[in-house]
Amino acid sequence: MVYMIKNLKVSNKTDISKFLSYILRHKPSQFGIKLDEYGFADMDEVIKVLKKKFSNIGEEMLKRLVEEDKQARFQIKEGKIRARYGHSIDIKPLGEVENIPGILYHGTARRFLSSILKEGLKPKGRKFVHLSLNLEEAIRVGRRKDVSVVILKIDVKKARQEGIKFWREERVVLAPFIPSHCLSIFKKLRTK
Repeated sequence: MVYMIKNLKVSNKTDISKFLSYILRHKPSQFGIKLDEYGFADMDEVIKVLKKKFSNIGEEMLKRLVEEDKQARFQIKEGKIRARYGHSIDIKPLGEVENIPGILYHGTARRFLSSILKEGLKPKGRKFVHLSLNLEEAIRVGRRKDVSVVILKIDVKKARQEGIKFWREERVVLAPFIPSHCLSIFKKLRTK
């Protein structure tokens, strides 16, 4: 798929998004990008880095990519850009803490179920566990890992009673950890 804005052809927008994710979530210093405590970087500096790989990209195109991203991975605010979630580096979550439903979901490969039920839901190589607001999104996320998917149901009230904090970043809710007694198996699926 070619990404076009005002007759400009750019490489696959997925490639741009992946590279942008890599910069903002994992290796900003490798590209000379400085993040503030919430993960925001100067947009002009990020565009300079992106131009080395995608020569036609500019501010308008980057804004359009962010607006059209169905996963709401990025946020642009006051000339700065950040990845909303998925970091392997330390940042402070910025999402709202109040508007979070009482039940959340997490889709995962069935092969991880026994360790999750014993140890709880851990962020692994990231800083936060990613939780879904609805069943459909949890299924989509789980299917990225395997065809045998387990959907876990998270009891937010119970987790909060344990001191677990939650942050909502548009379509994803972040938490540092979910204890095993705050989750249950909601559904097991096998897809082709």
